[in-house]
Amino acid sequence: MYRPFSKSELKKNRKAYEKMYDKRHLLVQIDKVMDWDYVYSLLKPFYSEDKGRPSLDPLMLVKILIVQYVEGFRSVRFTCKQIDQHITYRWFLGLSMDDSAPCHSSVSKFLRHRIDPKIWEALFEYVLLQIKKEGFLSPETWAADETELKANANKRKRVKVVRKMVEKEDEYVLQLVNKKRLQHGKKPLDPKPPKEVEKEVICSTTDPDAGLSVKHDPRGLFAYHDHRIVDTLHNFILDAYVTSANVPGHRVLIERIERVKQRIGYIPENIVLDAGYYNARLGRELEDTGIHAYVSYRRFHRKEHSKCRSSQFRLVKEDVYVCPCGVKFLYSTSTRSGYHEYKPDVKGSCADCPAANGKGDRVFRVSVHQEVYQQMKKRRLSEKGKVFRLVRPATIERSFAESKELHGLRFARYRGVPYVQIQVWITAMIQNLKKWTKLRSLRSHGIDLSYHK
Repeated sequence: MYRPFSKSELKKNRKAYEKMYDKRHLLVQIDKVMDWDYVYSLLKPFYSEDKGRPSLDPLMLVKILIVQYVEGFRSVRFTCKQIDQHITYRWFLGLSMDDSAPCHSSVSKFLRHRIDPKIWEALFEYVLLQIKKEGFLSPETWAADETELKANANKRKRVKVVRKMVEKEDEYVLQLVNKKRLQHGKKPLDPKPPKEVEKEVICSTTDPDAGLSVKHDPRGLFAYHDHRIVDTLHNFILDAYVTSANVPGHRVLIERIERVKQRIGYIPENIVLDAGYYNARLGRELEDTGIHAYVSYRRFHRKEHSKCRSSQFRLVKEDVYVCPCGVKFLYSTSTRSGYHEYKPDVKGSCADCPAANGKGDRVFRVSVHQEVYQQMKKRRLSEKGKVFRLVRPATIERSFAESKELHGLRFARYRGVPYVQIQVWITAMIQNLKKWTKLRSLRSHGIDLSYHK
């Protein structure tokens, strides 16, 4: 049965700590800016009005989780012990002198079984909209990246699973390939029907949702990815989305930008990205959306043709390239994989070349997305691109560092994507609340740092 604290009861309990609690504590500042009536309205549908025994105040359970994530405590059990000993925590929860903190199992069951995980996203969005109303968000530049969270799973508890997947050909790439082939009088390629293939995947028996990552450990470990978008003005988190560790960021970025647009009503003029987002399809979709992407330089580890790299070839006229040794390369064909192939004008020109690796002629390949890559390179080398190269580490990377060092996001506390997503939503909400309370405090002292165009 639903039984919240009444405001008079809360005020009475807090009065006992009036001269003892720390008025400058972050939790006290959070209590001033949060509308707890709105939180009650989110929690009320999960409780019966007239059936069952009286419940613990659901808002108190939410506040216990806020205390845990603000202080970066490792577990709910440890948090409840600290609440019994800390005056400011007790003031924040509204506990009387005679009451003790609720049992840690009640908090855990409330989190996992009582309420819908979407409640935490609603709380995150509520805080973000309040920040937007006060003018602390900027529509000019965002930054996006992903970080790895170690899953709560033993890397040795693994099995190989065969999964069926459907491979589809990229229609846009085939269209570009056939356009080039028709220009040179070649027969266009027919589209391939979708093909069902079987792929062997290594899965965790402990947490099947986690993906195997070899990014930091060559032997592999199970992990999740936190795909995050931040506003570069004050580093507020606009979105934090959890996937398995084998889902790259460039696959979900467009979808997450659209989700942020639904929340706050606009998209940015520019977005700053890591080298992992160096992807032609993503660059094209961002251009179609009207967003200018500034992507860091990606270093490809290629061993072949080390003395004669593709970047050293010059385009002298349409479909004619010249290698560093002066040999002309003419158009040969366009392949289904999305590349135009060029071969030497005279057969055998690469036989005695000092830069050649083998005895045969070099095949020079140019991507069908070469214009997109050139545009990305031009932006990266521009004056604005050089500035944004310094902005990204100071914003998105710092946001990840604070999450891991101060709020316990280095490891996943739960198993399964929905519950790891809860951990990420709460962490992101706490980080936004910290910055919001600080900016409000500065404004009260006459320092207004809101966005002005």
